[in-house]
Amino acid sequence: MSAALAPWLQAPLAQALALPRAHAVLLASLPGLAAFEAGQALAQAWLCESTEASAETRAEAGQGAQACGRCQACHLFSQRSHPDAHWLLPAALRVQLGWQEPDDKSKPSQEIRIDELRAMLGFAQSTAGRSRGKVVLIHPAEAMNGVAANALLKTLEEPGGRLRFVLVSEAVDDLLPTVRSRCQTVHVTLPDAAEGAAWLRAQHAGLSELDAAALLRGAGQRPQQALAWLQAGLSAPRLAEFPRLVARGELGEFTAWKPRALIDLLQRLATDLLRVTAGAAPQYFEPAQLPKARQAAPLQAWAAELRGARSHAEHPLQWALWLEALGVGAQAALRQACRSSP
Repeated sequence: MSAALAPWLQAPLAQALALPRAHAVLLASLPGLAAFEAGQALAQAWLCESTEASAETRAEAGQGAQACGRCQACHLFSQRSHPDAHWLLPAALRVQLGWQEPDDKSKPSQEIRIDELRAMLGFAQSTAGRSRGKVVLIHPAEAMNGVAANALLKTLEEPGGRLRFVLVSEAVDDLLPTVRSRCQTVHVTLPDAAEGAAWLRAQHAGLSELDAAALLRGAGQRPQQALAWLQAGLSAPRLAEFPRLVARGELGEFTAWKPRALIDLLQRLATDLLRVTAGAAPQYFEPAQLPKARQAAPLQAWAAELRGARSHAEHPLQWALWLEALGVGAQAALRQACRSSP
């Protein structure tokens, strides 16, 4: 087993490695589960040059053959300098990961564009630099725009030589059906609560069991999301205060968050309030933390506004003004929802 890989990723990785002669594997996941790490582990295993039984032989026997982490190929892969590995990521994600310097003249793209796809095809058609074949890792696969996705289809269906693909998607329904149909799909599922809490506490020293459970609940049991919140300075007590802060129009330090992250948290609050008005238990917050919502219609309208805002979250022209509008809209929706029915 890979010591660095999160425990809930071990089973899907083993499943992917056991697929006989898979030339394209799609790791389908929800956001916040670190599926990209599983994709990298799969790509590295395919290129590993360990002198033990080969990955292909063991895969055909139904055994997982994870990378050894010690051979020259593994070292090159970990340094992102392996001549037979190609990472196809949007420029914005490369900047976020520190793989690429930001461009002062333009905002990095959230899409995988056709010119980047063509560069990958050039890599695919070249001769392998070592003996294990070549691997292309695409993440997030749904970031390919329509032109790029269509340009990939022929190579994805009939890869030349010993070329293999790993596609990682956190929104698999947004992928072209023709892309999905050319891949063998492996699902990355949510860990159980105890497993997620244990991992989260191991990543963040001093985190109590109760606080880990509260953060995981707010994150929908997605440990990587909960860890990102902790790294951004969000504590469990502060998360518990979020519904009341929104109701008072006091977003405070949440205004420093990235647009998509804040909208995501507002959507969780809207979802919980809608669940309560329908007689169901909240999913992300404790019942006592929520305003006493009585009417669903204002919440439904607010949820629709948030969906629209999310679709444009990466391109706000005036984020400060847009943020103010989000706060005012949220406060107004909660006031209306908490009124007694006429």
